[in-house]
Amino acid sequence: MKKPKRAIPQEITALALRQHLGEILDQVTHKRKRFLIKRSGVPAAILLSLADYKDLEDCVDTWYEQQDETFQQRLLKAHQEIVTGKVATLDDLQRDLHAKEAKEPRAPKRSS
Repeated sequence: MKKPKRAIPQEITALALRQHLGEILDQVTHKRKRFLIKRSGVPAAILLSLADYKDLEDCVDTWYEQQDETFQQRLLKAHQEIVTGKVATLDDLQRDLHAKEAKEPRAPKRSS
């Protein structure tokens, strides 16, 4: 899988942010633009969309889950089951469903 390119945050001063807050928020919200906010020439914060923030939180959660030994053991077991064919395929599930539907009697239609 190819690593996606990251959006480079646009640098902006805290003063410019205050003066153009509405415009900046529109760009962040609707265009997922990111801003590096500088205060007295020193980087102070990053402004990013709520969607980008949630994506980052998901990445952090996933990283912590992957560090869990129980998760790793279950992942290896699931992989082994897939490799050895101990899993049901979509075709298996559809065949079972059709067989079950064929065995069940249909309820008679009610007339009004």
